[in-house]
Amino acid sequence: MADDSNVEVEDENILYDLLINTEWPPETDTQLRGNKEHSSSVIAKAVTGPFRFILHYLWYSPSSSSLPPGLVRLANKQINWQLVLASNGKLLAVVQDQCVEIRSARDDFGSVIGKCQVPKDPSPQWRRVAWSHDCTLLAYADSTGTVRVFDLMGSELFVIPPMVSFPGDYSYAAAGLIFLEYTASALWSAELLVITYGGGLKSYLVSVGTNQSFQENHSFSFSNHYSHGITTAMYHPGHRLLLVGGCDSGVDDASRATRCGLTAWRALSGSPHYKQVTSYEDDTSTNQKKGFFSIPSFRLFSRHNNEQDGVFRMSLSPDGSLLAVIHFSGRLSVWDLPSLRQTVSWDQELQPGFEEINPEWKTSLEKRKKIKDKAQYYPLCEVAWWSECVLILARCSGSLTVSSVRTLHNLLGKSCEWFQPSPRVTAAQDGGFLTLECEVHLAQKRGRQDSNMEGVATEGEEGDSDSDEESSAKARYSGYVKQGLYYVTEMERFAPPRKRPRTVVKSYRLVSLRSTTPEELYQRKIDNEEYGEALSLAQAYGLDSDLVYQRQWRKSTVSIASIQDYLSKIHKRSWVLHECVERVPENVDAAKELLHYGLKGTDLEALIAIGNREDGGRFILSGDLDVDDAPYEDCLSAEKEMELKREKESRKRRELLARVDFSRIY
Repeated sequence: MADDSNVEVEDENILYDLLINTEWPPETDTQLRGNKEHSSSVIAKAVTGPFRFILHYLWYSPSSSSLPPGLVRLANKQINWQLVLASNGKLLAVVQDQCVEIRSARDDFGSVIGKCQVPKDPSPQWRRVAWSHDCTLLAYADSTGTVRVFDLMGSELFVIPPMVSFPGDYSYAAAGLIFLEYTASALWSAELLVITYGGGLKSYLVSVGTNQSFQENHSFSFSNHYSHGITTAMYHPGHRLLLVGGCDSGVDDASRATRCGLTAWRALSGSPHYKQVTSYEDDTSTNQKKGFFSIPSFRLFSRHNNEQDGVFRMSLSPDGSLLAVIHFSGRLSVWDLPSLRQTVSWDQELQPGFEEINPEWKTSLEKRKKIKDKAQYYPLCEVAWWSECVLILARCSGSLTVSSVRTLHNLLGKSCEWFQPSPRVTAAQDGGFLTLECEVHLAQKRGRQDSNMEGVATEGEEGDSDSDEESSAKARYSGYVKQGLYYVTEMERFAPPRKRPRTVVKSYRLVSLRSTTPEELYQRKIDNEEYGEALSLAQAYGLDSDLVYQRQWRKSTVSIASIQDYLSKIHKRSWVLHECVERVPENVDAAKELLHYGLKGTDLEALIAIGNREDGGRFILSGDLDVDDAPYEDCLSAEKEMELKREKESRKRRELLARVDFSRIY
């Protein structure tokens, strides 16, 4: 029975509403044009064959990053700002270009309670932020691996310097930044784990208060298990496991989790400090590798032409029993914990709606070019949990769904909710979650010609072909060779032609998607003057439509049109009569019409309906006597016709009066 009820809850559609919590002032930014990637992945795509082999293995360049191309590609699609919600759901860190805002849930994250100043980072996509377990400290790591720790007021407590690194090498940036409780000594407030993309781990003991400081506790390396470094890491407090993600191992006889680059590690009290939690398949594979005839695996001979898949994002379910994982390839998988057994997996092509593109792009001149290369917007970029059996999924295209973990059925309705490309999301708290999006527009040029020319291009359209030479394959190949030579020699003669920087305007917006009841959503639609949607809700859920017309009536001036459009559609008699008596129109004609309308609703027909309890409290208009059906005689004069009409009205009125029991009127 429990399983059946879970399925029913899982497949039940969610009635929701979108609210804008905060909208920051637009920012102007200058972007270089013509570069499709922002790291060595440019060369990985441009240079092929033996030349690429020599570049990758024999030539060292500080700008050459050892990070997996799939990780770099997805990271570069992310917006610069980040969104990190504390574990208690009460505090929010918004990582901006040169500060980290701390916001409180007391006013729906509308105001700032603390602001942490940080240096501008040239590679903001490699930054990471983490809250302490008691939500009193905030750690911030930049792309060089420098870690700064702040309190809730935004005061910088101390700075942990990075390991030795080279400019542009992000292997020392933080793939995982984790606060742990520390109870071994009262001198230290918490333990901070800094895990780099290169696979190194440093544990620091941090202290706040009068003797605020930090001290290195221990170090560890995952490089023996992850030869290409790691891509993400997180901590499971319930099972006290460190979950680590990296590239696919390529070991056929290992467990499925290990083959997919996913491992779990248990903390030890002493050296080596961490031990991998293995399955029978992993243990068997390890023993075989130790055999005499086993052939060691060298990175030099690995096949890099076939790009490796790996783990990009991980998210724990609210009860800690499931782990959702996004892979470089766009695949989505869900794993049981702590066993790390895969429960379900969907390749990108099997995910419902993966190929959908925002319909507004088809009508926007600025967005039209995006559709030509729409495959780059298909992958998932964010995953979080709505509940134990429902996932929050966001794609690079900006589509967002709240989907069943069993079927990926979208519980928001027939279509997804559209945001700007690559939105950031948080896990759900109290029936809702937060989304951070960035709307980008080209800055308007003074000259009309420049404006028209720039209006065709858009932000995010990398590598737009501005020159006629690039139209031919020969010219493209020549350009690739020059890029490779410039990559190796850094000589200006091989430098690609520089294009004029593009000026864009970025508008960041914090939006909450919250489940609601029909009554709450109905009232909110009325408050926002979205009357058409409010009436649709009233019809769908059997709500009182009078509230819509009452609001419209009170916001309009009294006239014949407003009486017919709004007041005549209100059913509650007492409310209508009150308006007819108390509302003061602006002119005599409107006042006459309003009084006449009220009198028609208090005539004999309405009185009889009230006495017979047939009105139900509704405002009933007395029907106009239909005299058009009376036999018409051309010989009747106008005076005779009026006399007949008065006689019929008088007779009808006497009949109605006879039906009234005046003894019951009080």
